[in-house]
Amino acid sequence: MYEEPTKLTKNKKIELIVLIVLIIWGLLFIVNYVRYTQSKSLFLAIHVKDDSYEDGYIEEYISFGYIYRLYQRNAISREELVPFWIGRENPESESALPKPLTDYEVPDNPKRADKFRGLLYYFDQKGDLLGTYKCLNSSSDCEKATDGHDLFNTKNKDPLTKVDVPHTLSSIHDKYAFVDDSYPQETKYGDAAYSRTIYLYQFTDKDTKILARYADVKESTYDKDYEKSMGDSYRYIVKSYENNKWGIIKINESGSIDEVLPFEYDSISYDEDTKYYILCKNEKWFIYDLENSKNVTGEIDVPIYDVWRNTNLTYYYKTGKDRVVGNDSFVDYKVYRIDGKKFIDGDRITQVVERDKTIFYITSTDNVLHFVDYSGEEKYKIQLAFSDMNYDYTRHPAFEIWYEKGDYITFRVYKGREKSYDFDTISVNVSHWEYNN
Repeated sequence: MYEEPTKLTKNKKIELIVLIVLIIWGLLFIVNYVRYTQSKSLFLAIHVKDDSYEDGYIEEYISFGYIYRLYQRNAISREELVPFWIGRENPESESALPKPLTDYEVPDNPKRADKFRGLLYYFDQKGDLLGTYKCLNSSSDCEKATDGHDLFNTKNKDPLTKVDVPHTLSSIHDKYAFVDDSYPQETKYGDAAYSRTIYLYQFTDKDTKILARYADVKESTYDKDYEKSMGDSYRYIVKSYENNKWGIIKINESGSIDEVLPFEYDSISYDEDTKYYILCKNEKWFIYDLENSKNVTGEIDVPIYDVWRNTNLTYYYKTGKDRVVGNDSFVDYKVYRIDGKKFIDGDRITQVVERDKTIFYITSTDNVLHFVDYSGEEKYKIQLAFSDMNYDYTRHPAFEIWYEKGDYITFRVYKGREKSYDFDTISVNVSHWEYNN
């Protein structure tokens, strides 16, 4: 005889649902607890990141009745799995920046040297002492920061524009300065056996402090009168200490720091004449007008070395691609108008120099120095003995720009590489050369 199954009462249904929920919750808690012990985020959790703290941030994964927290602050750095009613720990914020040393004697520095007896000295234009800095990361190896370089180092790859001794960065608002307080580290940087540690230092006697830390700093402009490099309207090219990317900051007189361009570039350089920045991001190069916040060129696959304008105020830029042909390693240059139209495009152009009324360049296939005006017409050429422009105390370059005055450019053209070889002196007058496009 068929018997109808007993129906669950309402209370039994509720109990069964609660039991199933508890089983699922328990399994989920076990899985998430295992993930917590492995420092992994939780399943089925709401992710919240609070970066409002001055010394870091806190991440939370809020699940069913419990919270996984990851403290990434200088004041507290740990993780926890707690019931939802347990609030965050909130110790007082601690600065990630070191405190400058203050308890030391300051010897008299009669010659007002930048560095004297292991201390860095800061003077105003009258020669009055404003403050000093004592090295933090070494006994006496720190220096006033000099112009750094990036992965591409385009400026110093050109023998005619490279600087043998990097320029020192000047003080800022008579209150602040970049200090190179580097020390040996495992990570190599460029040709040095250490990564640079650059502090932005406030050196006023009443309130010395380190305002920021960077991995590098580059000059924008250079003051020949004071022999110091400076920023562009107090804007400086600096590399982030956290992600090793370049950005631009502005340092205000109050000591506040504005981020002008974010730290996401592989290379940044500044052209003082055009006021343009040359940027590289994700292996793409372009020229940027910071004042008007716009790109001047499209993206280019090869490094941009320079940008300039001729007497007719038409803009050009120079690219350079590293090449190896046989045993020769060189940079192969090309010149474009700012709209991307090719202006100089030949085989093995290994040196390009721009002036208001002319561009002269070397073709290393025939060792000829060509001169063209901005209509593209070749106006003059010089036969060189060789084309290599690299030089040192034992070797000559192919030529030197010996003297410039007005429209006259005087060259020394060397007859051989060794220092024993003589040179010819050749002057070129470009006064009547075409400079229209």
